[in-house]
Amino acid sequence: MSFPKRQHWVPRFYLRQFTVPNTNARLEQVWIFHRKEGEPKLTGINNIAAEKYLYTPKVEDGTRDVRLEKQLASLEGAVSQFWPMLASSFVDLGANGIRKGIALFLSVQFLRHPERRDSMRKIRRRIIDVVEQEPLNKDGNPDISHIQIGSQIHPLDTSGWQSYCEATPELDDQLWLEMIEQDATRYAEMLMDKRWSIVFIDDPLFVTSDYPLYVPRPEMERYQVGGDNAVILFPISPTRILCMDDLPEPSNQYYHLENPLADLYNFFTWVNTESFMISPRKFHDVLAGIDRIRTEFEDEMVDGNLPYDG
Repeated sequence: MSFPKRQHWVPRFYLRQFTVPNTNARLEQVWIFHRKEGEPKLTGINNIAAEKYLYTPKVEDGTRDVRLEKQLASLEGAVSQFWPMLASSFVDLGANGIRKGIALFLSVQFLRHPERRDSMRKIRRRIIDVVEQEPLNKDGNPDISHIQIGSQIHPLDTSGWQSYCEATPELDDQLWLEMIEQDATRYAEMLMDKRWSIVFIDDPLFVTSDYPLYVPRPEMERYQVGGDNAVILFPISPTRILCMDDLPEPSNQYYHLENPLADLYNFFTWVNTESFMISPRKFHDVLAGIDRIRTEFEDEMVDGNLPYDG
């Protein structure tokens, strides 16, 4: 099977919703603004949110494992068929087929970002550092049966400890890809259980990012998507944002917002961006709106309130 060498963690069919209007359509350009890399720039969607051989790691015989890349291509192909309608119209969010497709797509988006791979590598290194401080058992492996990560205690089998310590980056990659496959359905079910609604505005003012699924409340971590009272946001297009929460309100609703409220949602997108924001319009106005919300947010924090309560 042939496959692209440059593999995107944010699909191009999704990025096309945020391309700059009234330009050469073949260029498919967006404005991006990095958190740490200076001025905004205009670039093609082929050039962003991509990494060489991201989902096709080498295996022992020197070939590349294309299994997950094939699954991702199939999922993206199916979701891309109805995404333009979702991005601009009023689809029934309660329709089972569409809801399942969106939930699985968002679950995979949540898991497939290379930051998750890098986090797994760091966690493995921390586990090794902690466990190697333990005394050895009769087999020469660390004499430990459990390890605490954060507030949770996990069982630990050290029978293959040396192999675990000597794992290559390729094995790290393979473990990450297996995690995507194993956890995608579980996270999709968490999202399915949420109350869904869409907020929309008249003008194309919303931005997105390289990590577009996020939990906006500052006291909650990104990985708490399945937690009680976790509010989850996902920019669908420059005029629509999907909201998932546990509020006791009617589900599958559309809520019209006045244009100035786009700044609030763009603020949430910015503070939850791993690397860069993506916009169909120049960032001068986007950043001015975010700065306005930042000032108001700081004032409300002084009063003990938050600007978003679901």
